[in-house]
Amino acid sequence: MQQYAADVTLDPDTAHPDLILSDDGKQPSGLSGPRHSGQVHCGKEPRKIFTSVSLTEDVQLNKAKQVWKPSGKRSSCADEGKSELLKTQELFKCVWSVLFKLVWSVFQPLMKQMTELTINTEERLKGVVHLIYEKAISEPDSSEACANMCRCLMGLKVPTTEKPGVTVNFRKLLLKHCKKEFEKDKDDEMFEKQKELDAATGEEEKQRLKEDLEDAKDKACRRSLGNIKLTGELFKVKMLTEPIMHDCIVKLLKKRDEESLECLCCLLSTIWKHLDHEKAKPRMDQYLNQMKKIIKERKTSSRIRFMLQGVLDLRQANLSV
Repeated sequence: MQQYAADVTLDPDTAHPDLILSDDGKQPSGLSGPRHSGQVHCGKEPRKIFTSVSLTEDVQLNKAKQVWKPSGKRSSCADEGKSELLKTQELFKCVWSVLFKLVWSVFQPLMKQMTELTINTEERLKGVVHLIYEKAISEPDSSEACANMCRCLMGLKVPTTEKPGVTVNFRKLLLKHCKKEFEKDKDDEMFEKQKELDAATGEEEKQRLKEDLEDAKDKACRRSLGNIKLTGELFKVKMLTEPIMHDCIVKLLKKRDEESLECLCCLLSTIWKHLDHEKAKPRMDQYLNQMKKIIKERKTSSRIRFMLQGVLDLRQANLSV
């Protein structure tokens, strides 16, 4: 068996007496046995000993009676909450990635990706609905594809946060978005901005507030048009009923402001073929007569009158087919 010598430096004040060598390399007299005790010769420098360690022998370590083991319950509620939050954020990133690439040519594979996502809480479902809705109304050209995606997700439902025994579904949350935007009173917001503009004194401040007011009006108009376009597309995929469409048309006709009339033209252009059937013909004729009256009164801008006339021409063309 091979033996290897190792230099070990010991502190004479703490080392076992049997391990201490005298200055001449011999063990001090009277300390030949492990049970002897007495004065230990201490020099200025710690002395060295040589001991042999076998590389082939198993070294037995002392084992404590009570061994510490990592607990399986170390994850706190805060850690779990953080993990769930990260999962939710990752879900929204995946949804946005799908929506960013949403075009008809790749609709099926993108829809497959959406159905494979884990949408199992109220917070996540609301977030997904919000992302799809905002995509549709901010980019009206994508509203048809978004509506078809909504149709595929329509039956998705999850337990509510406050009452786990009660569920909330995708369709209900989406229609809530559409209704809220349709019924939003934008006049109050514009009135407040107009008041700020009227109260301004400096020219620079007036110019800034004027630009803010115009931007707010443009944004509100775009959202209204995007919302009504999506509403029409949802009707086409049978997520909204015909009575809801008639209700929207009547409300838009009653308002008579230019934004409402533009939304009316957008809605009718989207759903006309699906709404203009024999049973609904009397109601459709009433709408057309009111539109003709608005054109004749010439109280609206020429742009709106041309849009109204375009809808009338579209209906006439459909009747001629």
